[in-house]
Amino acid sequence: MAANATPKSPGHGLIRPVRLGRLQLESNLVLAPMHRHTYRAMRFLCRRQGAALAHTEMLTPEEVLGACAASCGGGSKAAHVLASAPEDRPLGVQLLPRESEPLAEAVALLAERGQADLVDLNFACPSRRVIASGRGGAMLQRPEPAVGLVEAAVRASALPVTIKMRLGWTDSEEDLALALDLARRAADAGAAGVTLHARSVVQGYRGRADWRTIARWARDLGVPVFGSGDLRTPEAVLAMLRETLCAGASLARGALGAPWIFRQVRDLEARGSWERATPREQQEALLDHFALLAEQYGERVAVRLMRQEAQYYARGLPGARAFRAAMQTVADAAEFRNLVARYLADERKPR
Repeated sequence: MAANATPKSPGHGLIRPVRLGRLQLESNLVLAPMHRHTYRAMRFLCRRQGAALAHTEMLTPEEVLGACAASCGGGSKAAHVLASAPEDRPLGVQLLPRESEPLAEAVALLAERGQADLVDLNFACPSRRVIASGRGGAMLQRPEPAVGLVEAAVRASALPVTIKMRLGWTDSEEDLALALDLARRAADAGAAGVTLHARSVVQGYRGRADWRTIARWARDLGVPVFGSGDLRTPEAVLAMLRETLCAGASLARGALGAPWIFRQVRDLEARGSWERATPREQQEALLDHFALLAEQYGERVAVRLMRQEAQYYARGLPGARAFRAAMQTVADAAEFRNLVARYLADERKPR
């Protein structure tokens, strides 16, 4: 497959090692936590393509404690989310806290069991259900308790503690200032780094991310700031790093159905161009994704989960609409493999 048709100037020095507390990362490209996406399967695929750190989807501290109180029963959500392997390290576990005591207990337990190399506190999620529970993005309206949560997590173990934030509850000047002040206080309380999804909580995922605010936080905070938002192409990742001078990039939706984006970013930085994934590579990734899910959850659940994941792999495929529609009726592993082969086996298909 030909290289990207519009070579850019190499961005030497943009991809580099970064330290978060005691944790040294080989590069500053990380896979962000994503609800119902960053299963172990996706983490494995992205690591193989160059992600230096991957995060679990979010768990409440109470879910962590409940699972472990039941001897980490294999059927619980938390047990599945925390299931890992040597290939899956270093691993960031994202927690969705509301109160300090269960948070501290959960962090201590994760450290004791060796299930995490880093704990990330979610002060960003815009989900209505999460906000209604007083967690996630709702913490931006409760800065004092939020700082208390950071302090409790830092005291609970030697694990590095990071926080994920939005640029404010809204994009008003007052809310922007409150969020930045919270980030400063979190750093003073011992947070080892901050990830900023540069949209407001109210904005959700609409509109454009405000990279200018990432630049300001990177300049003003005394800890590494990872930028997030609108990082869907290799060019966008390097542009964000170049324009903001932030410490790293946290890739979320840009990695869905495209674990190779990490490799492509590295290639673009090194030589000014990158290779598109071939149909065979797409086919192998789809089959590997399914196999990894089936290994953990069984084939029936893997088929159901792949109905969602395959929607992203289909982007740019000839016959993508038909492929997506057919995926919704797949009933078993054999049907899934046959469908993938039908749409992706021929490497000569035009791209």
